[in-house]
Amino acid sequence: MPWSPALLAWSNCGERLAEGKPVSISQVKAAMFVLGTESVDTSPKFLTLATSVIAAESGFNRLAVSPSGAVGLMQLTPIGAREAAIQCRLPFARGVDDDVLLARLMDSRANVKYGTCLLRYYLDQVDGNQMLALVLYNGGYVQLTRLLQTGTLSKETSEYVLRVHSYLGRCQ
Repeated sequence: MPWSPALLAWSNCGERLAEGKPVSISQVKAAMFVLGTESVDTSPKFLTLATSVIAAESGFNRLAVSPSGAVGLMQLTPIGAREAAIQCRLPFARGVDDDVLLARLMDSRANVKYGTCLLRYYLDQVDGNQMLALVLYNGGYVQLTRLLQTGTLSKETSEYVLRVHSYLGRCQ
């Protein structure tokens, strides 16, 4: 069966977003393969959003570790992974030490499965509003509450949402 134009556009998105980043094309292709096979939602629109999140979160570096301890392609923390496990009924998050969980999340397949689950869950929570889902993914419920009550976000979350939207625009 031939690929739809939207799926073809997604398949080239990673390479476009990797331009200027310190990663090889083989790393990008590996990340895109994992995303295409492990994502909880394989619609082209969602895959494009998830690709943009990966570009913003880790720059396609599967070994990325943030100063706050988030790991992998989708930069998950133990708290985020546990939330994904509960919401999507995924294995291994309950009763597992944070260090063990972080080691498991360094596996790209697990990282993408949990990260896309969390992103899909947040999209569902905000009726498909990508901006609000990105606020949740980056800043959690504290930032979403702040946005809804005051109309403001932290500088970090604001810049993150703008960066992901910029990436989305480059993949359309």
